[in-house]
Amino acid sequence: MTPTAYPDEHGDLMQQRIDHLEGLVKRLIAQRQEIPPKRAVCSQDSPETRTGCEMTGVASDASDVECSAGTTVIDGVHSVYKGADDWYDVLQEINKLKKVWSQTQDDQTDYNEHPTLSNTVDGSSLLSGQIKRIEIIEILATLPPKLEVDKLISQFFDHKTFPITVAPILHETTFMREYTEHWRDPSRTNVIWLGLLFSILGITMLSYHQFDEPPEYEGISESLFQLYRLRTAQCLLIGDIAKCLPYTLETLRYNATAELNRKDDNSRGLWIMTGIIVRAAINMGYHRDPSQSLSISTLQAEYRRRVWLSVIGMDNMASFLVGFPRMMPATYSDTMEPRNLHDWELPNDTTILPPSRPLTEPTAATYMIVKGRLFDALGRITDFNNIPNLGSYDTVLEIDNSLYKAYQNFPQHMKAYSSTGVFSSTKNQSNLSNLQLQSMYHQGMCTLHRRFIAKGRLDPQYNLSRDRCISSALALLEYQHVLEPSWYNFVRTRKILTLAAMILFLELEHRRRGPGMDTSSDSGALLQALERSCALWEDAKVSCDEGWRVYQILASMLSSFQTVARTSYSQRQTPEPPFEFPGLSPQSQPTNIGLSLEKNLFVTSNEMDVDWATWDAFIEGTRCDDGVLDQV
Repeated sequence: MTPTAYPDEHGDLMQQRIDHLEGLVKRLIAQRQEIPPKRAVCSQDSPETRTGCEMTGVASDASDVECSAGTTVIDGVHSVYKGADDWYDVLQEINKLKKVWSQTQDDQTDYNEHPTLSNTVDGSSLLSGQIKRIEIIEILATLPPKLEVDKLISQFFDHKTFPITVAPILHETTFMREYTEHWRDPSRTNVIWLGLLFSILGITMLSYHQFDEPPEYEGISESLFQLYRLRTAQCLLIGDIAKCLPYTLETLRYNATAELNRKDDNSRGLWIMTGIIVRAAINMGYHRDPSQSLSISTLQAEYRRRVWLSVIGMDNMASFLVGFPRMMPATYSDTMEPRNLHDWELPNDTTILPPSRPLTEPTAATYMIVKGRLFDALGRITDFNNIPNLGSYDTVLEIDNSLYKAYQNFPQHMKAYSSTGVFSSTKNQSNLSNLQLQSMYHQGMCTLHRRFIAKGRLDPQYNLSRDRCISSALALLEYQHVLEPSWYNFVRTRKILTLAAMILFLELEHRRRGPGMDTSSDSGALLQALERSCALWEDAKVSCDEGWRVYQILASMLSSFQTVARTSYSQRQTPEPPFEFPGLSPQSQPTNIGLSLEKNLFVTSNEMDVDWATWDAFIEGTRCDDGVLDQV
């Protein structure tokens, strides 16, 4: 059933609330900041010094304003950021935002999916008040027996073998002490801490479901993952994230990790959810370096830096994946980057932090630090692409430089290829994480430069964009060779690989349409890369239904380039397709529109992420429902 109209009254109100809240937060922060002292100023060339910089000279009319800065206050229970004004207005707006969002969800009808537990507790709805509030005794009754929980907790903290990358924001020794206290008298456990425990159990169950399901959880790990997500949300609602209780951010962040690692496309819900997490972090003062507060211990301070880095990293990633602006630009924060230290260097009685180890020495924090620097550049790409008018190409080059430097500064042990050019096995979790990180770099390059790829053939000024797009697209298709079949079930895997393929198809098509039918020397290499990729998509059909659909589309497009030498007679015998893809010559058009398309494959940049001029009008003017393209 296709709706003739979509309810947007509450959607508009929701957007107004978001805009108002964002403006309120920005205004309050801007009013409270003093001219930063020298120790709070950093250069963008020194990412190891700060996760966010006080940018001098950004706005000359604002730099001369003298305001009173806020402080973070910890009273033994709460962590609250206090400024010249009270945060009451912000908290009130958050409550209104939650109410409006709840109304929006109540009024919105999903015409394509039946309500399921996964949809009911999806993304941002976990924090919107839709979840049924239950008594804590019922939540406690959901916990498995202690011996079973012990095994799940042990699996979660085994960083070398755990298949999901989890930010090292929890001090294991402290948590295990509190875990022991919990089992002595569960009724006295703080509900937010209980939510933290359920978030850990949920991530562990998700890892079982997606990678290696033990016999005792065979067939039930997914339903347990959904149940533990629900309990996490209920704990957060009961505890109230606006009360600034301990472990609020850690619980929110782990919940976001579970959302991020789902196979389906939940990027919009994750982005909204991340916005709430960022604001909760600001409310608790994490955007200010804890060295400014005497009430925060050395150990707490370092872990607060880790938490903040993980929060803004999620903000950058969620915004990049969905293509929407970031919630927290770097100019708002002066929190230092955490040090690259081993966990054993951070005992409970730490009073002085040891010097940070070089990134060439892997610690629990290394991956998060390197990823944070890369994701900061990815976030800048998203900001640039959301400028109403096409921004300056100088800005593109500046962002390119930041992204390239972040990538070049990867330590050797975090590179997917060894120094001898041998690809590391994805059976090892660290190698898999490294592969994902490098894929994000290449996706970032394609996203940043894609709109200039055609110009690169006409104006030497844009040669870098064309070269970056082609080389990164080839790298992404090269990574496809080492993917396990199960990875094709992830929407993000399909997005990245189809983006790379479409960039190469576009380049080949431009060459074919160019004067004299340009036959560049590397055209054969591009075609071979596409042929190998297409064959891998065909192999993926066994484990992924969507893989077969993508294969059908790519194979149809590929066949036109493989038969470019056909005679004009044979070209005249080619059946006309029912519709055409703008930007491709007649030889490139799909020859069998009866082949089903992956849902929404050509609708938005969120799925295919293709943004060249000749396709824009077509993409924005169509809707893809159940494999059929309709003009709207």
